[in-house]
Amino acid sequence: MILSGLVDPEVQSALSRVPSSVNELGFDAWGFSPERARLLYTLARKIHDYFRPEVEGAEHIPAGRVLIVPNHAGQLPFDGIVVAVACLLQANPPRTVRAMIERWLPRLPFVDDVLLRGGAVLGAPINCRNLLEDEQAILVFPEGARGSGKVWRDRYRLEKFGRGFMRLALQTNTPIVPCAVVGSEESIISVHSSKILSKLLRAPYFPIHPLLPLLGPLAYLPLPVKFHLRFGPPLRFEGEHDADDAVIEEKVAVVQNAVQEMVDDLRARRKGWF
Repeated sequence: MILSGLVDPEVQSALSRVPSSVNELGFDAWGFSPERARLLYTLARKIHDYFRPEVEGAEHIPAGRVLIVPNHAGQLPFDGIVVAVACLLQANPPRTVRAMIERWLPRLPFVDDVLLRGGAVLGAPINCRNLLEDEQAILVFPEGARGSGKVWRDRYRLEKFGRGFMRLALQTNTPIVPCAVVGSEESIISVHSSKILSKLLRAPYFPIHPLLPLLGPLAYLPLPVKFHLRFGPPLRFEGEHDADDAVIEEKVAVVQNAVQEMVDDLRARRKGWF
């Protein structure tokens, strides 16, 4: 393969330790391509290194099925990329996380193929359940687009988590690893979301940067802020997955509070954006 010389050696080594079951075309049942992933993770590594993340607690990421649940922010999914690369390079054994993506993302040109080949999956409950039963690591952002599209005044205040991930954890007896990301809020700042532009683009939000129109499109280049990541100890829950919403929400609140506490602590300890 002509591009094989471009593959990051650490990425290559880590991916070689990740078991995968592919068909004769080189894809698994959800479209993941180990061959394509070598290059995609190499590109993701460049983004990861751009933000120079400090990572704590990677030893908490277990082998086998697991739900990794971070806070979400930054307008574009740089937080997801950084978390995914950290799971591949720092977890033992290395994990290729399967990110649950928003339904609107695959409508973007070329995005569908890139996301699928790199391991992302449309965030439907059946997909997530099947992956967990296959002992995969799932990356899910329970804040959804409400989290990624946060404006500056709401930075680092988590939006209410959805209940779906908890029902799946209970249904499949899956541990949940809470994860905190600090730095993403400052990567691309938004002071307002344009309803007109988001509707035009069929996207859940369209961020308005404070330096528009002065910088034009350059305003959306991410700042080279330093990311801080922390993976907390796995949380396990018991109960019926189809319990009343109020019962499920009590369990969800435990996870959300764990993430918020880690976010607050990391933010208090950091010495600046860069």
